[in-house]
Amino acid sequence: MTLEDHEKAPVYAGQEASSPRYTLEELKEHAEPLFSVKEEVLAGAFFGTQDKLFTVAEAHTKIEQFMKAKVD
Repeated sequence: MTLEDHEKAPVYAGQEASSPRYTLEELKEHAEPLFSVKEEVLAGAFFGTQDKLFTVAEAHTKIEQFMKAKVD
């Protein structure tokens, strides 16, 4: 399953355990079609977590949290 196909797949509770995980670089390459953000936003949301793997759902949640964070 490609990242583009995964975007269309429904996300259900408990699905993350079996969902494919991607590197931050792979997610950055597809930031706009998957999350409707530029890769710079993804980089900011994942600052300090470069060596980990994430599901598309986890990445989406992290980006939403980053976008809603208050700026002082």
